[in-house]
Amino acid sequence: MIKAVLFDFDGVVVDSEPVHYRTFMQFLKPLGIRVSMKRWYREFAGTGSKNIFTVLLGEVGITDEKIIDEYVEKRKNLYGELVKKGKVKVRKGIKEFLTMLKERRIKTAIVSGGHKENISLALSVAGLDGYFDIVIGSGDYKRRKPEPDAFLTAMKKLNAKENECLAFEDSISGFTAAKRAGIKVVLVRSPAVEYINKKEVIKVIKDFRDFQNVFFRL
Repeated sequence: MIKAVLFDFDGVVVDSEPVHYRTFMQFLKPLGIRVSMKRWYREFAGTGSKNIFTVLLGEVGITDEKIIDEYVEKRKNLYGELVKKGKVKVRKGIKEFLTMLKERRIKTAIVSGGHKENISLALSVAGLDGYFDIVIGSGDYKRRKPEPDAFLTAMKKLNAKENECLAFEDSISGFTAAKRAGIKVVLVRSPAVEYINKKEVIKVIKDFRDFQNVFFRL
């Protein structure tokens, strides 16, 4: 029986990956760094800002951690401004799905590699304040996805076992992290889905309207 549902944030609760991609490219292109959308979803989506800048700046010889941290902070602020302007939209059906879970007393969590400051801002702008029992962000665990730490932290806080949880993910790193934590996964459709073995997931959905009618048959 499912007692807790764990949601990645970017690309799952909100359709934000294209906005993240554009904000990163705004800082990287002036340095001559170009990343295709295909490579973005295959290697970087869901892996965290610090990791993304560390890898890509390293490709042009920038390894100073202070400089990397400055890029992380500037990019975070730019993304936050776009969130305030309403550039990040919620997935269709998410409010109704969360309401259904709350009515049935199923616990919910955001399990993200993103900054909690930006997550809270996006939730507020989207009208999703109070819909989740807990929010796990990049500062709440040690090892980023694809390691399972974020999910293990959420399960501990929710007092739920792996076989009582279901995870929604859209990235390779997130899918891998959930599987390493022993949690069943539903994929929200993204370009990363083509790189994931569909036999290892419960279902692939376009948005949460696709899933409400089948959730309680799991």
